[in-house]
Amino acid sequence: MLTKKILRIIKPDPLKLVLFFICLLLPSWALAYQVVSKTVSEETVTRGAVLQTVRMTTNEGPLNVYILKADLSDPYLKVDTIVGADGTLAKNQTVTAMAGRAGAVAAVNGDFFQMKESGRPIGLLYQGGRLIESPALRSDMYGFAVTKDKLPILEVFQFSGQVTAGNGKSFPLSGINKPGYLVMSDASSDVDSLLLYNSLWGPVSRGRLAGLTGVVEAVVKNGVVQQVLTDQPGVPIPPDGYVLRGHGQAARFILENLPAGSKVSYTYSVMPQGDKLFAAVGGQALLVEEGRLPAYFTQNIAGKHARTAAGVSKDGKTLYLVAVEKQSASDGTVVSRGMTQEELAEFLISIGVWRAVNLDGGGSTTLAARHLGDFNVSLINRPQGKSQRSVPNAIGIFSTAPPGKLKGLAISGPSVLIAGTKGEFTAKGYDQYYNPVRIEPEKVSWSAAPAAGKFEGSVFLPERGGTVTVQAALGSATGAAAVRVIGPEMLAGLVVSPSSISVEPGQSVELSVQVKTKEGETFALKSEDVRWAVDGTAGVIANGKFTAAAGPASGKIEVSFQGLSASVPVSVRLPSVELQAEPGKDSEAVLDGRVRVRFPAGSANYPVKIQLSNAGIPVDLPEGFVPVEAITVTPEEGQKAVLNAPWRLSWNYSTAAVNARPAVLLWDPVQNKWREQPAKVEGEGQARIISAAVWGFGKLVLVDDRRPPAVFKDTEGHWAASAISNLAGRGVINGFPDGTFGPAQTVTRAQFVAMLAAALQWATPESMPAFKDAVPAWAMPAVAAAVARGVISGYPDGTFAPDARITRSEMAVMICRALALEGAGGSLQYRDSAAIPDFARDAVARASAAGLLQGSEGYFRPWDGATRAEAAVVISRVLALWLERGS
Repeated sequence: MLTKKILRIIKPDPLKLVLFFICLLLPSWALAYQVVSKTVSEETVTRGAVLQTVRMTTNEGPLNVYILKADLSDPYLKVDTIVGADGTLAKNQTVTAMAGRAGAVAAVNGDFFQMKESGRPIGLLYQGGRLIESPALRSDMYGFAVTKDKLPILEVFQFSGQVTAGNGKSFPLSGINKPGYLVMSDASSDVDSLLLYNSLWGPVSRGRLAGLTGVVEAVVKNGVVQQVLTDQPGVPIPPDGYVLRGHGQAARFILENLPAGSKVSYTYSVMPQGDKLFAAVGGQALLVEEGRLPAYFTQNIAGKHARTAAGVSKDGKTLYLVAVEKQSASDGTVVSRGMTQEELAEFLISIGVWRAVNLDGGGSTTLAARHLGDFNVSLINRPQGKSQRSVPNAIGIFSTAPPGKLKGLAISGPSVLIAGTKGEFTAKGYDQYYNPVRIEPEKVSWSAAPAAGKFEGSVFLPERGGTVTVQAALGSATGAAAVRVIGPEMLAGLVVSPSSISVEPGQSVELSVQVKTKEGETFALKSEDVRWAVDGTAGVIANGKFTAAAGPASGKIEVSFQGLSASVPVSVRLPSVELQAEPGKDSEAVLDGRVRVRFPAGSANYPVKIQLSNAGIPVDLPEGFVPVEAITVTPEEGQKAVLNAPWRLSWNYSTAAVNARPAVLLWDPVQNKWREQPAKVEGEGQARIISAAVWGFGKLVLVDDRRPPAVFKDTEGHWAASAISNLAGRGVINGFPDGTFGPAQTVTRAQFVAMLAAALQWATPESMPAFKDAVPAWAMPAVAAAVARGVISGYPDGTFAPDARITRSEMAVMICRALALEGAGGSLQYRDSAAIPDFARDAVARASAAGLLQGSEGYFRPWDGATRAEAAVVISRVLALWLERGS
């Protein structure tokens, strides 16, 4: 297709030619991809036509190319163009639909076309010896044609014509059934030109055009002008006539010489060999010339794309229709990388093409072919877009052979089977011309050699591993296909999906099973291939579908196949429970006996109904976190809860599900990320409980943190290494890009507040504090949360001094307020107690009594700063005490 009026032209100049010939001196691999491995398969389409599939592994990814080779000398093979959805240019159609409608055995998309304007092609178009559309008036667009005696022609086709009025006056005819395009002067083909449109264009003429005035159309029927219109909408084209369309001088010719009732005639010629052309489509650049790259491409569409080309052998007897695939899987994995125009030319030369022309590519590239024994064509390549694109024309391959007698059977079915499974095969008949013959499938007899299994009708049941030849016979007609059977000795394990089930009573879940081989291959098993059993009262299973029991229950599904087994833990849980959080008393609720939610007295500032529900496992967790279960804890719809203190979550789990580090994550919609909640683990054996303190509502996930422990280059053997690694794993503190932590570096006021907020997971408030000095953006959420909780207030002059070194006295005050440490801490026993400032004396006493801050050699050092290592240890103690107190 064309997104603009015409493709970009590359005109030769001396410098480009010099560079091109320098490139010719380089080895071909320097200009393209490198092939690591390649496989080529071939199947017969009909007598004289074969389809080759080339799959390559290159240094730039996979690359797939499909080649349709047609023997032009075969008397039963015909090449013809297929046009549109109904044989006209009015409506485009997919290549497979075109081929099916026309009865072609294979087809490939043809010419470039004006996708956004009219959908009509740019170049010439012949079908069955009849001109559908004349060539473009350009010297840089090659076309492909086949003459009536099957001679292929790949040239720049030329057009000339003349319209003669009844009074003898004449005017040059610029084209037949042409859409607008750019001629070589870059002018519009519609300006100052006379064009003819017949019923092959479609039911209605082009009429007036946007941005072009003075367009005159003369409707002609049986050689007589019926009416003349100026700047009018399109009119019906007579089936036994045509419409002449003119602009500028051509419009004046019509107005002055073709009045209604006058006679008119026209003549035209197409070169070369226009009178002998049978089928033709337009194209773009010549890709191969006499088995070599041309001196330059007249046009070049840069980049790696899906591409289509038509080429011929040196003797002119073999036609090559080639489709290059470009496609990616849904996960972005490259299925086929596509080719540049230069790479396509090199590939064509490598397979023996003597002369070739580039056809439309990209999303238009489509190759359809009939598999042996099939009555209809199939799509062979995967289009570059999501689906097949409708195109204006295609090059079709047709079989003209008469109906023949049954000669052979084409077998289709699985090429790989697992011993203990079933493989269903089908047989289709074909005659001596390799065209399909209808057969009665029930009369086909099936066998396998060697006898490594048995057939039940057309279903094969392999019993042991090895290579088996599946054979079909119907009278004297036979067919065979090789099948690889994987025996039990080559199987490694089963994979069941989902790997665990958590559902509400009565719900159903579809299960799928895959078997892995020792070579790393994976194959899907059908539900009837495996044995199913439910251990426990969780529910029942039938045809691979699990249906949960009517009430809460637990158990596991056992799956077995060929000596392998796997199990899926099942939990049937109530959908949700509710609790009423009251400001003056404790409130709690338990979901399925495994999740307990408690709102301590005072945590909610007014009564609110809270709903605790099971939830689906999220798929957007950070890398390394494996989800186990998920719940939601939210206020009832329409209510808003404001927390004065965190609520408490206790989550029962088994070490069979969590074998690394358990953690609880909460989704933070403000910061748009998952935040780990402060938590501790209790219990022995397989039964464990993780208890978390949560500031917020929403979805929470119990995860198994399988990330490697946080290790820094400069903390190995350090006295604070354990605390640093633990907090780094929780995301409370971070190292530096060079892999160090900097344990001896001092901590600022902003940094310490950020550590404290991250450890206790304070939610970010809606409003930000207004200090006179600027707080860094990275610290502002933590500072705002600390201000909202009364942990910090700033200095009397209205500043916060975020970059100032924090003193141990200030740390004590912040910690005391954050934990709401109560009661007097007793008398200060430090040697430097007198140096402790008044604002911090009570806080130092309380923090010291709680074991959060300790002196050294009897000194507290109130005005000293804290290192990053010291801060990490203090934060660890704060977190442990906070969780231990359960408040």
